[in-house]
Amino acid sequence: MSHQFLDDKAAALCAQFPVLLRQIFQNKQTGSSKFGELAVGELSHDQLLHMDEIQVQERVEVARVLRLVQLAVQNPLNELNGYMSALLGFDQVKPVHNPLRPQTYLKVLQDVMLDAAVPPQIRITWINHMSTALGKALRGSYALLAQKIKSYGVIPLSMDKSVEPNNRIIGAQTERVTSQPSDADGSSNQPNMLTLDRLRELMTGQLSTQKNTTPDEAVAQFAGAFDRNASGSAETTPEDAQESTTDFAATVPAVFEALQNMNQEDDVITSLSQRQRLASSIANKPESVRQMFRSNCQNPAQVLSLEVMFQMVDNLVQDPRLLEPIRRVIENLEPALFRLVMVDVRFFNDKLHPARRLLQEITQRGLAFDSADAPGFALFIRSLHRYVNPLSRMPIDSAEPFDLAIDNLNSMWSEQSVASSQTVQQAMQALGRAEERNLLAEKMVAGMEQIPDMQRVPTAVAEFLCGPWAQVMAYAELNNTKGVEDPGGYKNLVNILLWSAQPELTRQDVAKLTRRVSRLLSKLREGLALIDYPPLKASSFFDVLMKLHQQAFRPKTAESEQQTRNPKENLFGNHKHWLAPEEVKATGFTDMPDEESTQSMANEIESSASLLLNSSIPMTSQDNLVQSTVDLAHMGVGAWVEICVKGIWQRSQLSWISPQKSMYMFTNIYGSTQSMTRRSLDKLLAANALRVVSDQSMVDGALDAVVHAAMLNSLDIRL
Repeated sequence: MSHQFLDDKAAALCAQFPVLLRQIFQNKQTGSSKFGELAVGELSHDQLLHMDEIQVQERVEVARVLRLVQLAVQNPLNELNGYMSALLGFDQVKPVHNPLRPQTYLKVLQDVMLDAAVPPQIRITWINHMSTALGKALRGSYALLAQKIKSYGVIPLSMDKSVEPNNRIIGAQTERVTSQPSDADGSSNQPNMLTLDRLRELMTGQLSTQKNTTPDEAVAQFAGAFDRNASGSAETTPEDAQESTTDFAATVPAVFEALQNMNQEDDVITSLSQRQRLASSIANKPESVRQMFRSNCQNPAQVLSLEVMFQMVDNLVQDPRLLEPIRRVIENLEPALFRLVMVDVRFFNDKLHPARRLLQEITQRGLAFDSADAPGFALFIRSLHRYVNPLSRMPIDSAEPFDLAIDNLNSMWSEQSVASSQTVQQAMQALGRAEERNLLAEKMVAGMEQIPDMQRVPTAVAEFLCGPWAQVMAYAELNNTKGVEDPGGYKNLVNILLWSAQPELTRQDVAKLTRRVSRLLSKLREGLALIDYPPLKASSFFDVLMKLHQQAFRPKTAESEQQTRNPKENLFGNHKHWLAPEEVKATGFTDMPDEESTQSMANEIESSASLLLNSSIPMTSQDNLVQSTVDLAHMGVGAWVEICVKGIWQRSQLSWISPQKSMYMFTNIYGSTQSMTRRSLDKLLAANALRVVSDQSMVDGALDAVVHAAMLNSLDIRL
């Protein structure tokens, strides 16, 4: 059937493939395929939740083919990447921007098959047999193309070892959890390791939750593939571990009440430290404790839930973006999370689950701190010690303890949160009004562009009309409560100003100029006052205007002719988003310097960054930040970034994006806001003064890393 189907569709497939491939090359990007998120890219746990069994199978098959093709073309592709990055104008090799990379061909191949209505099972069969031929064809094509580019005298960029292309399908976090023993033929000798299909069954609730008659068999069947340390010894017996987890068996409210009623804060910390040392004695033998939890599993769902939680916690605890004290809190929370997923697997598919929200709060707030000396960090970590650490000592049979912990934390953080929230809300409102006014001003500028006299007046006058006066007209229009055609008469003033700024015209009717100049100046001042335009800038413009008016009373000279000439062919694309002084103050608005000073700013940042980088964030995360490509179009609210301000890297969270994505606002740990235009952000990127710390929830990222590990296991290839 597969062979017959290929015969029927071959002509259409061959005709369509180069057409789609050419479109990709012309667009210079590889977007998502019609299959959904590109099957050769990274897979998230949210996507996995919405995939059926066949989709998972196809995803794995495509990833396996990509891996085989990458291995076949690695050397010529590395050489071609150097040439392509040079041709694209980069200063370093960026393989992800090479439109000829293998992912492009697989994407087009998938789209072609989907357009031809090829059934999923047949697509899987076809693509499985295409890997060898595709790898061979691309290897030869890459080598020939690199030689051709070389013949034109193009000098390739050298690959920086720190950003060497990574041929793995998944992110760096999964490296420590995916190594499994394999047979000589490359297939795993662990038949029940964590795979995509098994993980999907757990997340969708399809895995059996019925109690097995022999739980030890379930442990042996499912847990063997996850032992991280084969040489670990079980020095702590299950009985000892169980006793250590129940010696604080008070109710959740009673625990928090006991902590709150302690007379001295130091006593609280001392008591918690003693418990932490006790927990640490167990944590020093993690495999023993984890094995104890495994031995208590009663069904496959419990076993797999534990193993997924083991990996997720490891990903968070080993993530250097969080300061070490915060990671220790998450590590201490581990037993409570293990007990939870034994009775409640909703944690993995419900983002509103209390335990999930607790981890989300800890990690998202924790990202605000880049140093233990940062203001507010001591209070933050104390709140975690007070309300989170006790969970590890409590019996967990529901999500209630986590819910109560969140409530207590939010109460402790509420005063600061309310103040910060009010500041952010006020700034958002101010920016929203500013963007609406700026967008309307742009439309008005486009209308003024059609006026012939705009090209006949001096540059200063044209810039005034395209800049502050367009803002005045937009402000009046937005506040036009009476519905009049020209509120304030500010639009009508444009033609009067244009006429008065042309001495060759005013000389012909000096009396008219004399009659109008007083009202003109008065109306200009009135309009500028509406938008709180700075008086110093207004005075500068009035000086220019007065000199033009004075020329009407003097004979025409060559010098005056030169002064009235407009040297710019097009002034209408040069106006910027403008905020009034009060709006700037309320939002922390920053406007980056013009292009000519961008390079000097970049040089300043580069020299200062070398001294500040090590103290800003751990070295491990620096590599990730420097290598990551910042995509402003896809960066969403909640992302944490670091911005270099006057040579100092400051960590802030993206808290608002305007509907038109022309304005962005960031908030730091102090509650201060900083806003800027998209244009300014682009300049920061060009000057290497902006880097992303985290563009998604760390909890989601940790779960995605588990999915990626399951993907590698599913590939059945020894890496």
